[in-house]
Amino acid sequence: MAATTLPAFNTLVAESISQHSQIPPEQIIVLDNSDKYCPDGIKTDQSQDEEGESLAAIFGTMASLNKGALLDKNLCTGNGGHSFRSALLSATDELANLAQGRKVRYVELGPEPFKSSVIITHLISSGVQLSQYVGIDINPESELTMRAALEPIIGPDRFAYLVADFYKTSADDLPPLPGSDKEGETITVMTNLGFQEGNDLPSRLGPMLSRLTRPGDLLLSEMQVLPSSAPSSDASDSESDSDVSTTSITDSKLVEEFYHHPEMLKFSSLVGKKFDRNFDLSPQSSPNSSSEDVGGGGASSNDYEYIFRLVPLQLSNVGEVAVATTLVSLPIPGGKGKNYVLTNSCIKYTREQFARARETQGKFGVKGWRETGDGSVVFQIAERRL
Repeated sequence: MAATTLPAFNTLVAESISQHSQIPPEQIIVLDNSDKYCPDGIKTDQSQDEEGESLAAIFGTMASLNKGALLDKNLCTGNGGHSFRSALLSATDELANLAQGRKVRYVELGPEPFKSSVIITHLISSGVQLSQYVGIDINPESELTMRAALEPIIGPDRFAYLVADFYKTSADDLPPLPGSDKEGETITVMTNLGFQEGNDLPSRLGPMLSRLTRPGDLLLSEMQVLPSSAPSSDASDSESDSDVSTTSITDSKLVEEFYHHPEMLKFSSLVGKKFDRNFDLSPQSSPNSSSEDVGGGGASSNDYEYIFRLVPLQLSNVGEVAVATTLVSLPIPGGKGKNYVLTNSCIKYTREQFARARETQGKFGVKGWRETGDGSVVFQIAERRL
């Protein structure tokens, strides 16, 4: 089990779920987000080969989501604005501009082949000299796929990989630059994409990202965001200023649609199988996605349920945010009700909250944004300060 600093993000999320549903807290199985991606994260009776296949499949679901997003020229365009792909490429153009002719070391947290290939190819075509690619991932099953995707683009000498926990890694752990490239002449561009920014408290993420970078380095991050509403009337003075916005939880259609994407259902099913080999969220099982009547071991026409909820959480210096959560139900042996595994938990900031989290919880200043036409996804570019 990965070490966490209390209060753990998912513990707070589980408490909020229980407060806003009929699910007793003792029936919620809480995992650290990293537990789903590393070999020793969840103790099961799976063999080593089965565990490897499961981790590879989990990696594959995320890769498939990104591939589909990049291939769909109309995804997130809204009324004629940036698609997901064009917003990402526009953010990449800004990174190339901010590099100011320096060589770039590209460090990717939570590597993913399709998005990485697009970004790196675009940087190179923009005239950027790529000194090195470094992938950092707690999932050992990702490295071979990343090598196959990137070595044809950058060459094997410029590919490096660390199988490591982000929170236990620093800039000093990065491998040396290849050839005659020098640290002082190279800028690090770090990416934290795939909504990973929402998977932990900003008070933990900010210091972690600061440790992995040095002054002057650039950070590209991606978030699915919600529209902002009026400031929260019950936010304490110690946790917010008058310009702290809250999240409009009621306007969450696009978020809910994302968590009902077939690949997201598959992801939760893979996590569920770690607890019950027979777990199945395939269309034939007709998963129940309503959470209004669950909890307390209530009866269901299906053995397994898939539940989406958007719950509030108060964050210091940021305000009240919404957290998208998914749970899957597991029947308790002997007909004694159900337990619920928290398979996803991701903060859905407003754009303003995302900027505030970046600048108050780490040594970064926001340099720019790129936003999809429908306003649902933003790419934030920040610079590491002293």
